[in-house]
Amino acid sequence: MALAAVIRIQQALAVIASLLLTGYLFPNQAIVNDSDEYDFIIVGGGSAGSVIADRLSECPQYKVLVIEAGDDPPIESVVPSIFAFLPRTKCDWNYTSVNDNRTAQTHASKSLNLTSGHVLGGGSSMNYMFYVRGCQNDYDSWARSVNDSSWRYSEVHPFFIKSERLENKEILNSQYRDYHGVNGFLGVTRGEDRDETRKYLDAFKELGHRVLLDINGNSTLGYTIPLFTIANNMRQTTALTNLGRNKHRPNLHVLKKTLVTKILFDENNNAIGVNALTEGDELIAITANREVIISAGAINTPKLLMLSGIGPKNHLQSLNIQVRSDLPVGMNYQDHPIIFAAIKMEESQTRPPPSDPHKPSPSFIGYVALNDSSTCPDYQAVHFIFPSNSELPYQLCIFNFGFDETVCRNLIKASNNRNILLANLSILRPKSRGRVLLRSTHPKDPPLVHAEIFSDETDLTDLTDYLEDYLKVLNTTYFKDVNAEFVDLELEQCEGLNFGSREYWRCYVECTMSTMFHYSGTCAMGSVVDGHLRVLNVSRLRVGDTSVMPVITSGNTNVPVIMIAEKLSHMIKQLHSN
Repeated sequence: MALAAVIRIQQALAVIASLLLTGYLFPNQAIVNDSDEYDFIIVGGGSAGSVIADRLSECPQYKVLVIEAGDDPPIESVVPSIFAFLPRTKCDWNYTSVNDNRTAQTHASKSLNLTSGHVLGGGSSMNYMFYVRGCQNDYDSWARSVNDSSWRYSEVHPFFIKSERLENKEILNSQYRDYHGVNGFLGVTRGEDRDETRKYLDAFKELGHRVLLDINGNSTLGYTIPLFTIANNMRQTTALTNLGRNKHRPNLHVLKKTLVTKILFDENNNAIGVNALTEGDELIAITANREVIISAGAINTPKLLMLSGIGPKNHLQSLNIQVRSDLPVGMNYQDHPIIFAAIKMEESQTRPPPSDPHKPSPSFIGYVALNDSSTCPDYQAVHFIFPSNSELPYQLCIFNFGFDETVCRNLIKASNNRNILLANLSILRPKSRGRVLLRSTHPKDPPLVHAEIFSDETDLTDLTDYLEDYLKVLNTTYFKDVNAEFVDLELEQCEGLNFGSREYWRCYVECTMSTMFHYSGTCAMGSVVDGHLRVLNVSRLRVGDTSVMPVITSGNTNVPVIMIAEKLSHMIKQLHSN
């Protein structure tokens, strides 16, 4: 079946990776010895860490070291359309959530696959490449949380512009031009406006939704063909756009396949460096003469802080870790929970033409608010259009999301001579909060991630509302003309419930929930770091990644975290230029 085929393809890609075909794009391995000194040490060369390293190394007087646990992105990362083979490889930390015996019970492991980048470029090397900023109010709420007006959207907007290099003439010649940058490092292109996509957009327009050229402008509500972080037929991973592009800078050093195990402090609680375990299992100490910046992501950043004595006092003491700063590190964990809805569309026995692997699959995206007076969306609907007899819906279900075969098997039957529209519906402002805890004091042990999806019942109710709202599209002209049908997954847990009833949809939501892999909030501004992203109660230590978000953004998180990195770099430069 498809799962075995995926594994065979991954094995073949692993052989190709051994040829180091992409290695020339990225920095060489730095030679770092015990007791070496740098001005800045950045832990994590992901979406944020790579940008911070780029911006700080623009100043030739600063010696900058990036320490990344993973290696260079392989070809399936660089070529946009084959990214689905990256999970469960050495590019993935392969974390799973703790089984709460309620959610994710239809997943094979009874837990969520928490795919996250164990690779240079981090999430930007593995994600779905959507260019989405979120809603203006997201950032205004951050400013209120930390009592710092510099986080308002009007203040952070220039940092979005700074990083972007939009390459779409239609938008650049439109009213949306002022919302985009053209000189940044991050190449951005728009998906193809195809006839098949236009049919779907017209259907949602019939329901009263706006169809927009761009949702990153003044309005974030409506359906659109998405922007992607793809340019020159390549994924715009920050490993390439920020580290690879500047690999010849003599003051930029990148140490790969090295795990930072502890942050080092002096007697005055100044961060002075890190301990790191090299590829050869050699433990070395590296000194930072100015600052240490943690950009390891919303799961690994709290893990490292807690291993270093910064975190909840009771939890650290239970593991005999000396407490340096009692802070709610690891708390406030947030994510965008999703459900998937598959719809059978046109009958078709036509074999689709070969697709261009350098371009994204046909897709469109919607941002919807149930209340007409809202300016920010309640849910996101990401759509993928699959030709008849495609195994890709089944592959995404069983491999990428990790559902049990009994859930996914009906997708194979549904695809028989029918095109499939697969929608991922996500709640954009969840109220549930989870936590990240240490499993042990061993740095190589994965942390305990209590995702706590639906711990606030409002989220389950809301997502059920969103599914019912979304399925109104079945009554539109186009969907009726092709006899569109919702794919019944024949869920055991929902047996006995009337299909299509409110009770059924609530059960369906609970059974088909998964994650958008947008982990955030675990070192939040206002409780763990201040408005300058400095860790509270210690000095010379900052955090720059999605963990600092007090509240998750209303959309994909890669572009917002690049903005955070740009702003953090600016603040650091301002401080050290004096």
